[in-house]
Amino acid sequence: MPETPDIPEELPLADVAAVPAGATPPPSEGETAESAETTHVAETAKEHETMLDVHPAHHAASSWKEFFIHIATIVLGLLIAIALEQAVEHFHHRREVAEVREELRGEREANKDSFRSETTHWRWETAELENNLMVLAYLQKHPGTPDEKLPGCLVWFHASSSPSQAVWDAAKTSGVTSLMHREEVEQYEDTYNQLKKIDDARSLAYDAMNDASRYELTDNRLSHLSPAQIGETTTLTQIALTKHWLEGVALENTARKFKDFPPSITSDELSLVRNRKNVAEGMKDPAFAQTISRMKAAGYVP
Repeated sequence: MPETPDIPEELPLADVAAVPAGATPPPSEGETAESAETTHVAETAKEHETMLDVHPAHHAASSWKEFFIHIATIVLGLLIAIALEQAVEHFHHRREVAEVREELRGEREANKDSFRSETTHWRWETAELENNLMVLAYLQKHPGTPDEKLPGCLVWFHASSSPSQAVWDAAKTSGVTSLMHREEVEQYEDTYNQLKKIDDARSLAYDAMNDASRYELTDNRLSHLSPAQIGETTTLTQIALTKHWLEGVALENTARKFKDFPPSITSDELSLVRNRKNVAEGMKDPAFAQTISRMKAAGYVP
């Protein structure tokens, strides 16, 4: 008769107790009960998450009429979108142009003030250069005359009021001028070009005055000038006055062309600098009258 195996007095305990179905597993080592419960709740909620409803597309066009209605709707929507975009852009451009015009108006007013000041500077600088020529003419006749006994001294003062065109340059760089009328842009260009002519002429006159006064670099006492130096300084002063006169011509042209600018140098003032007679007075001189007759025969109109 076979032997019955020995039955152990006590079964060994399982390492991990069986977990019933649906029960929360015990937390692993290092995991708290609270975190394990949170994870379980999140997974349960994910299982019951509501799915997004996806509506099926409309049925395909069943006739040419429906097809063309569908196409027309799309085209109309695109046209409306484009029109709205164009309208927004149009009003944006209008605002940009209006702002630039206002800034240009302010710059023009500032340039008018500079123009008025430059006219004043031109007049006293003319008197200054004419004084210098008069003193030099005396020195040519009386070289070596002590400075204190001369009928005056040589002065080379200079002042300038340069125009501004920062706003105009910025408008061209930004492309705003392309949104303005062509005639308006041409008018602005004409004004700034004319102001630049004045400024360029002023710069040339200033350089010429520096050339005429270069004797001061060695000795500024006129009584020490040699006859050759007096002659050279006289010639350079005449050149400076000529270039200064050309600035006056630019000032006169600007005031005549732009009626909103302040009054400036007159043609009579320019004639006095060059010791010229007007035609009416000159015709009293037989030699002048003969010359004008020859010019008229060639087409001259006084």
